[in-house]
Amino acid sequence: MNFYSNLPLEQRRAGQLVAEFNADEQLWQSLRGNRRLRRKLHPHLSVRIQKQLDLLDFATARPLGDCIGRFLEP
Repeated sequence: MNFYSNLPLEQRRAGQLVAEFNADEQLWQSLRGNRRLRRKLHPHLSVRIQKQLDLLDFATARPLGDCIGRFLEP
């Protein structure tokens, strides 16, 4: 895990958020083939259902967030 020791204390959390966003964006792009295939195989699904399935695929492929060890410094 990268703790961004090269950044000042005020900017470390922002660096972590940017890294998480970039990882999510890369994962979303990697799932593009699945989305295209689903739309080709099931054209009768509504746009709303397709979007829900896309988000469900993304949520299952995304690693669990670590909620332990994040402390806000005063």
